[in-house]
Amino acid sequence: ELFERLRALRKRLADAEGVPAYIVFSDAVLRQMAAAVPKSRAALLALSGVGPVKLERYGEAFLALLREV
Repeated sequence: ELFERLRALRKRLADAEGVPAYIVFSDAVLRQMAAAVPKSRAALLALSGVGPVKLERYGEAFLALLREV
């Protein structure tokens, strides 16, 4: 269920920017998020596939969702 919520958020962000969903984060990254449930920027950055640019651009939106869990 968390993975599906992450996918929905990714789609909203991608649609808003007019880019394909995988540009935001790949399914593999979303699966890592669903498994690890990072609650901080540092924990999110520790995931493979999350770099400083994506952390700045998308990090807070994903962390807000993950902190609800």
